[in-house]
Amino acid sequence: MTLLCRLRLRAIRFTEDSRGAMPIEGLMAFTFLVWWYMASFQFFDALRQKNVNLKAAYTVADLMSRETGPDPTDPTKVAIDDEYIKGLNRVFDYLTFSPRPTWIRVSSIYWDAVQEKYRVEWSYATGGHPAQSDLTLQASKNRIPNMSIGDSAIVMETNMAYVPIFDVGLAARWYDTMIVTRPRFAACIPWDHYACGSNAGGPPNPDVITLDPAYSD
Repeated sequence: MTLLCRLRLRAIRFTEDSRGAMPIEGLMAFTFLVWWYMASFQFFDALRQKNVNLKAAYTVADLMSRETGPDPTDPTKVAIDDEYIKGLNRVFDYLTFSPRPTWIRVSSIYWDAVQEKYRVEWSYATGGHPAQSDLTLQASKNRIPNMSIGDSAIVMETNMAYVPIFDVGLAARWYDTMIVTRPRFAACIPWDHYACGSNAGGPPNPDVITLDPAYSD
């Protein structure tokens, strides 16, 4: 009998063998069930955290859309500056309960009918991250709704680091959300104490904020 025939017979006997050991089979089933339970918990936690991130992003975007800029006659109307955006980041941290780093970027954009592209009026990012610019904004133009001439919109970008609890094939990642919303009570939201379309004093911190050069008289 050739070696090939012997191997074939052994394979046939193995497939037809119905003997087994209950402890071994129980251990194999238990191992699979433990992995399945951990994987189910991990994927559920990842989706839950992503949902929390999305809801928190909509919340801070809605807060931003209700601002109108400073008003000397109304102490509740505050200036939109770096401290305000950092405060929004703290609100985002509170809503997400994230133990990992987070950062947000807020930008005021408009549609330039002459150049036929979206442009940035001002932008600020927390955590030392780069502000949005006309060039980087073009990479997200397909995610921005069509805007009429003279319209202004606020782009809220939130970023939250997520690290899986268990190693079940799900890698660490950043949950990033981009929400575009229009100001509710004003045509545009100015930066700091400057009126919309007027920046005669220059940007308060050119290293971390982008302001459109045309943002002047």
